[in-house]
Amino acid sequence: MTYFRVSICKPRRGQDKHLLEVMTKVSDLAKNNPGCLESYILKPHDESGEIARITIYEDEHAAEVRANTDTMLALRSEIHLASESHVERAFFTV
Repeated sequence: MTYFRVSICKPRRGQDKHLLEVMTKVSDLAKNNPGCLESYILKPHDESGEIARITIYEDEHAAEVRANTDTMLALRSEIHLASESHVERAFFTV
């Protein structure tokens, strides 16, 4: 069952560029994972300043293997430090 991970972050003041760089690293790292079908960095159509990432995996196991590596955990920690809000969600196809 296809598995989607979605992150939506609002950067702290002055952290826009850094947050975008870290989110891009996360996306690129995910793309190199067996089982990752695609990963995108998204900016909204409005002026909210949010940065989002959607990554599509073959299944939840493929996502969890990548999510629990030291590199990914360190990058996710950077995201939390650079964000004033961070929402992480996961979805399956129906």
